[in-house]
Amino acid sequence: MSIRRAYAVNQWKPNFDDFCRPDAHLRAFKTVRAAGFRAVELRGGTGRWDPLGRPASIEATYGSLSTFAKVLADVGLDGVSSWSVDPGEPVDEELSHGRSVLDRGQHAAIVEWARPFAAALAELGGSRLVVRALPPAWQVGTVDDDAVDTAAACFDALGAATAEHGVRTTLHADVLSAAADADVLARLLAATDPALVGLTVDTGELTLAGLDAADVVRRHVDRVDHLQLKDTRFVDTAGERLRPHAEHAFLTAGGDREVERWFHEVGTRDGLVDAPAVLDVLRGNGYDGWVVFESEQTPNPASTVMLNGWYAKHRLGL
Repeated sequence: MSIRRAYAVNQWKPNFDDFCRPDAHLRAFKTVRAAGFRAVELRGGTGRWDPLGRPASIEATYGSLSTFAKVLADVGLDGVSSWSVDPGEPVDEELSHGRSVLDRGQHAAIVEWARPFAAALAELGGSRLVVRALPPAWQVGTVDDDAVDTAAACFDALGAATAEHGVRTTLHADVLSAAADADVLARLLAATDPALVGLTVDTGELTLAGLDAADVVRRHVDRVDHLQLKDTRFVDTAGERLRPHAEHAFLTAGGDREVERWFHEVGTRDGLVDAPAVLDVLRGNGYDGWVVFESEQTPNPASTVMLNGWYAKHRLGL
């Protein structure tokens, strides 16, 4: 199987009550397909304002997962490549304020929470459950070996559960996550079972956190089984990602520099991500998974999809 490209539809939802109607979904799916992408990546969510956030929400909106799959197929998409989820986020439907992989007492509940996503992915043609590797760094603090072992036990259990549906659990280190650290990420991967747990490389998030995405791929190429491509013009040199409430003060409000948009289309002017180098390493290792393009915070989702589609075809050969 050759590398296939998908698109993350989270960029259409900048606010909690946006992107809620099926007609808006359809326009987005058509745009994604017109730009040459084969599938979409969904983002986990909760409540009536996030009808694509959970399998049950899709069923409530479309009647069934099979009907939703037909909507995708009718515009020429193969289905859903992957689902990006965070165990720490609240789940209204389960009356949960969020669960932590660093609490062994919550591991069983996290595994049960993830099962419907894996089952839905299998029905929708997907193969990756992209799981946030660790909670925010400002909440976790120092990640000692006990914390790594605790999280790894949860991820191995998750990997075993999703594998029952033919879906692989893969860890995602976003800019705010305590896992967006070279040492922590290496220890976490070493503590997890390679047969059950992979690594998602998110080029924009890692770069903003101060890591070289291509170097991360080289170091862990045998574990990389999912790629999320986006660009950034910035590095958090001041350590703002580590400050309390960085989700709001840093990512949303732009931090001390009042940055309006942290993430951009791949290949943006002054972009810091070397996407061709990342792809070269993966291709050299026989990678045949999904390449998911993203660009959160874009002011014009349709334009961003088209720009990413052009770059994918003409600069990356996808």
